[in-house]
Amino acid sequence: MDTFKKYNKIFALHKSESAEILHGEVHVQEKIDGANASIWKDKDGTIHCGSRNNDLTLKGNPFNGFVEYVKNHKGINNYLDIFPEQRLYGEWLVRHTIGYDESSYGHFYLFDVENSDGDVAPIDTVDEIAQSYSIRAPHYHGLFTNITMEEVKLLAQNSALGEKCEGVVIKPVDFVNQYGERTYAKYVNEDFKEDNGVTFGGNNKHSDTYIEMKYANKYVTLPRVQKIVKKVEATLEGPRGMEMKNIPQVMGVVFYDVMTEEGHNMAKELAKSNYSFSFKSFKRICDKKTKSIYKEILTGDISVANLPQGQ
Repeated sequence: MDTFKKYNKIFALHKSESAEILHGEVHVQEKIDGANASIWKDKDGTIHCGSRNNDLTLKGNPFNGFVEYVKNHKGINNYLDIFPEQRLYGEWLVRHTIGYDESSYGHFYLFDVENSDGDVAPIDTVDEIAQSYSIRAPHYHGLFTNITMEEVKLLAQNSALGEKCEGVVIKPVDFVNQYGERTYAKYVNEDFKEDNGVTFGGNNKHSDTYIEMKYANKYVTLPRVQKIVKKVEATLEGPRGMEMKNIPQVMGVVFYDVMTEEGHNMAKELAKSNYSFSFKSFKRICDKKTKSIYKEILTGDISVANLPQGQ
């Protein structure tokens, strides 16, 4: 196993590649909101660490402490000493979209073990390896037969790592899709899609709030929030500046500004489209995005000092 190998794509449940995947027996695991990672040995016995797309060892990339973590993890090193032909796939848990419990961060979570032929170990074997070598693993919900979407959504609400959950990964026992491929599927919570869009500015066209997220990303921008922060700050009495307790006020004024300045054009655009629009969802997402930007301003990551009043 000398070279980097990218982990196989996991398809969303609505994709054609995963059609009918819920029929039959499936294993369900918690989906972790971290960074995809892999570990393997080359023919010279050197352990390599990979990200989603690259060999971190060759590039000299510490990957937020992952490479050093693997270097010092006795269980991982012992396992690859015994089974040098195998590759470990998992998630390196660093802060991303979801806020997990502090004790959950800074660990590698093993979700697949692959041999040199590309065969993947059964999920119970992976769990045994994780337990035997003190490697963490995603929470295993169990084996289900003909699981329903309602059951999938219910399982996706519960995380073993914190209060919020990204979703679940579905690993069938015998499923082969219409293209003759063995594959995994995933279900991601709507709340996560929203939070991810707020954090990274993206949008998921299959999200229930696609159109609301589109306009929130378009109108709740850094310059707008900076402008409102300056206005609110100017109304404060005394020497104190902006604080966390000002979040509700900033969210309210930003949303009022969006509706006052952009509402007419937004209404005209929506009237020409076939999308349904939830004002309640739009306000919720605007508030989330405003809060996210405002927190960055407060922590000093973004400066408003040189922004002219009233811009």
